[in-house]
Amino acid sequence: MSDSKSKALDVRGVAPPLVPVDVYDVLRNAEALLALMGKEPLGVVAELANTLAVSAHGAGLQEIEVAAKDVQRVASHRGPVVLTGAMRALGEAITGTEKTLAA
Repeated sequence: MSDSKSKALDVRGVAPPLVPVDVYDVLRNAEALLALMGKEPLGVVAELANTLAVSAHGAGLQEIEVAAKDVQRVASHRGPVVLTGAMRALGEAITGTEKTLAA
């Protein structure tokens, strides 16, 4: 008989963690998610914004969290929506956080 523990699959390094480890991981992911949001349907945008808001909250990045929640709120509305302002505010929150950390 084989030991089931010895056959356990080691998934470390296969996939990134669900929640970024630090602020810089959140910022890298935020930029990627923002770019992706510009190409996706509203339902996906809302989900991506929620993911970003949760990550930002976990890293203590309140400005990004608030802006991501706003994108999620706007993208979740039924009917025609305009994401331009909310997406711009999210981009500015990301850029502002990067500048603050670089100073």
